[in-house]
Amino acid sequence: MKISVITPTFNSEQFVQDTIESIEVQTYKNYEHIIIDGESTDGTLSIVKKFNNITFISEKDSGQSNALNKGFKLASGDILAWQNADDLYVPEAFETVRNFFISNPKVDIVYGDYQLIDSGGKWICDVYPIEWDAWMFMHGRFVPMQPTVFWRRRVFEKVGFLNEDLHYCMDVDFFSRALVNGFIFKKIGKTLGKFRVHSESKTQNLLNERKVNAEYKNVLAKSFNYKPLDSFFFECLTLRSRIAKRMKVSFLKNA
Repeated sequence: MKISVITPTFNSEQFVQDTIESIEVQTYKNYEHIIIDGESTDGTLSIVKKFNNITFISEKDSGQSNALNKGFKLASGDILAWQNADDLYVPEAFETVRNFFISNPKVDIVYGDYQLIDSGGKWICDVYPIEWDAWMFMHGRFVPMQPTVFWRRRVFEKVGFLNEDLHYCMDVDFFSRALVNGFIFKKIGKTLGKFRVHSESKTQNLLNERKVNAEYKNVLAKSFNYKPLDSFFFECLTLRSRIAKRMKVSFLKNA
């Protein structure tokens, strides 16, 4: 089973080499890494060009979703994923995912445990997400963390590509469409990736918090035909994550 990973980049020189190297050291070698760059003006291109086993395109795009879709259209893998240019995989991630899919042929989308790291790559804590719960997902309590998510090609073939009108919650929309179409989600009880906590992240930046939350709620409301009670649950459940986000930013400032 071949694994295809797409990485969108734009002025990502601070972290992109770590991301690439976390893929280069995978114990399972049947993979391809496709990087779609939005015409970076920093040192991103020179870093990427140091690696030989990467399919690399640098051209203007209309945003992250557009860049990712370009990559997915090039992908030839049986298993698909995207890894942002500031996050990492653990060395056994691909092997773990491949073995799990072989042993569980009815499962379509998987995610796992992960570590939080700071801007310098220093370990902050281990995170153990809940087992998949559709109601929790539908009401904003839980979204699988992107550095740990993989899915079979048949998911894309049924639900289509990412919504390019979305800027923050394209993953939530994709998972929502997969859920509506009956695809099966499952947690792998092993650490698969590392999520970098830093204030420059698009979704972690508190200046974007209102926009992120509005897009998040709009995606779920449209996907699952929200009623007033659903909106109430969403606001209650996402309050927790907003508090946690503020705590992360406070940690960064005091670290």
